[in-house]
Amino acid sequence: MLNRRHIRTKVIQSIYSDSIEPIDRKIIKKLIKESSSSSLDLLYNIIDFIKEINVYFNNLESKKFSCSFITQNPYFFFFNKLHPKNFKRNNIINWDLNLNYIIDLQEKIINLNKEFIDSNETNNLEFFTKSYANVIASSSLLYDFLEVQNINWVNDFPYVNSFILKNIEKVDIQNPESFNTPSLYEYKEEIEFGQELLNLVIKNNNELKNHLVGRIPNWDSERIAKVDYSILITSIAELIYFPSIPTKVTLNEYIEIAKDFSSPMSGKFVNGIIDNILKDLTVKGLIIKKGRGLIS
Repeated sequence: MLNRRHIRTKVIQSIYSDSIEPIDRKIIKKLIKESSSSSLDLLYNIIDFIKEINVYFNNLESKKFSCSFITQNPYFFFFNKLHPKNFKRNNIINWDLNLNYIIDLQEKIINLNKEFIDSNETNNLEFFTKSYANVIASSSLLYDFLEVQNINWVNDFPYVNSFILKNIEKVDIQNPESFNTPSLYEYKEEIEFGQELLNLVIKNNNELKNHLVGRIPNWDSERIAKVDYSILITSIAELIYFPSIPTKVTLNEYIEIAKDFSSPMSGKFVNGIIDNILKDLTVKGLIIKKGRGLIS
């Protein structure tokens, strides 16, 4: 679930925070690890949310009203078997005390079931994936609640949703072990990458900032959007200090991150700036990549 792009966004968030209130340099490594742990907390809270949906519709069911589209759907029931492995949770939501977020979804899930009945659709997996993607993951009420619980969960939520949908399509419904319930240890390499990147950006902030001078019309580090600034200096650090990462990978990653986390025009803005800086760094001999084909 924690891929390199996800980790890069966590580094950028930390750099953004540092631009507002300086980070204690002694806790840099701890920051990325805690942020990664928080992402897994969200995953397990969403798994608990699905479990609570099962409980809610079981209680709702009666002789006059069947909820078999949930209660007898093996993919919804599958989540009841999932539990964290080798991971200590720090932020656990009691969904039983927050049923309004499930009640908010009730009518939408029932209407989705009606659509399935009208179309003679009986695919349990498709009903689960559509319920999750179109109802649960799209709930603005749930989204706002998660943001209040942890501001970083807003950015983690799309990764969690993607992880659940990808994994549920590959599971053996009889075997809970077929669904990967991750621990932090599995992402040791990604976390260490984030820790090193964050440390290098903060340590070399002034030097990295100098590479931007003259690259932006009316350059003023106080005027440029802090998110764009954080993206730019992080991308420059990766270009210079990570010889094993191809420049094309770095460029593409930060352009996509800019599109997702800043303004609609930020992708083009960041693309143009980084591309020009890359050319200048290459001429100056500051881009040294190890391995075949890593420059392009």
